Amino acid sequence: MGMEVPYVVFEVWKKDRGRGTYAIDAYFTEFVSLTPRKVTLVRDARSLRAVKATNPLPVLLGRPVEELLKELYMVLQGASIEAREKRVGHMRRWNVWRILGIPTGHGRHIAIDEELAKVERENTLGLALLGKILGVKGESELTEVRVREKGVVYRRLWLEGGEVVGDGGTDKVYTNLLRMDPTFRTAFYSAILGKIALTEEIRKGAQAFAYSQQAT
Repeated sequence: MGMEVPYVVFEVWKKDRGRGTYAIDAYFTEFVSLTPRKVTLVRDARSLRAVKATNPLPVLLGRPVEELLKELYMVLQGASIEAREKRVGHMRRWNVWRILGIPTGHGRHIAIDEELAKVERENTLGLALLGKILGVKGESELTEVRVREKGVVYRRLWLEGGEVVGDGGTDKVYTNLLRMDPTFRTAFYSAILGKIALTEEIRKGAQAFAYSQQAT
């Protein structure tokens, strides 16, 4: 049992110089719960093995790719700074309590720091990857970037032994998302079972989950 996933192919240009041709998953990007994970669904277009679609998943990107990628970059930049500040602030408070001899639970603080470090790392890596794709080192350079959409191609994916597989073998990105991202997992199984009618319900669930993550 498999499915045909749409990708929007696009070229990145900066100061009238081409930087590469990429493709973004135009279906599952809408169902990834955390912003940095959306960036992992962008890949070098040359790595795609396109197929002729007979019953493809719909294209759900409701805006131009350039707008989407630039917004992702700005969100990730802000999230990276915020995550770093939260971690530094937590460590400072913990050190003050330790100096004052106030018991606050060593194990609990280690767990909090590890979780904050995980969030910081994921945001930082997502920002670095997107910065490489767009060829920018900061928000100020985004105005120099232009994205030219080239069309839609389709890639066949299926499940095999608990892993997501394509024509090139196991896809580690999708397999990792399937294991770690509950919103993606729900959307993936719904799609592969042909229950596309659940799309709007899943979208609302993805948004609710994203908002709850931003609030924490």
